[in-house]
Amino acid sequence: MDSQQKEGQQKSFFERMGELLNTPLPGTVSKNKSPVSPVEKRDDSILVRVKEILNTPLPGSDALDKNLAEAMLPKITEVDVQENWWEADWAAFKTHQEQDRKGLNIKQRQDQTSFAEYQEQEREQFGNYQAQEFDLFQQQQQAKLNWIQEQQLAQAAGVQVSGMIPPVAPVAPLAPEIPTPPWMRS
Repeated sequence: MDSQQKEGQQKSFFERMGELLNTPLPGTVSKNKSPVSPVEKRDDSILVRVKEILNTPLPGSDALDKNLAEAMLPKITEVDVQENWWEADWAAFKTHQEQDRKGLNIKQRQDQTSFAEYQEQEREQFGNYQAQEFDLFQQQQQAKLNWIQEQQLAQAAGVQVSGMIPPVAPVAPLAPEIPTPPWMRS
């Protein structure tokens, strides 16, 4: 037997396992690398070494990238491509845009309808409020006329009238609450 074989038999199981685990895998050892001198090792910081390790491509990775790219791209033959392929794509695109336009038109019509309803509701409330104010104004004017007539009758009867102060006007109603617009409702 060889001396190496004798040494291999004399080594323990764990020593042989350690040697196997610590030997580099085939293809991972660079052939162009020269041994690094202790001076160079001292000058390298850990960060520089980590960057070097991260930027070093894995062995065989360039071939893997080409194969992966070829596998991912479908194979297109002349039979698959029709002469007017761009016309079909253009027609599909125009159909898609037309559907979007129709959807927008429907949404705008719905928005216009809800806005018109809101405006009508606002108009009705404002009209009711103005009618209330007009009624109140008529009542105030009638009260003033009645008071003036009473004062004139009292003067004609010889009663001394103290100052011409009209009666207190009735309190005006508050403006109606304006409804919340549909676009502000959640």
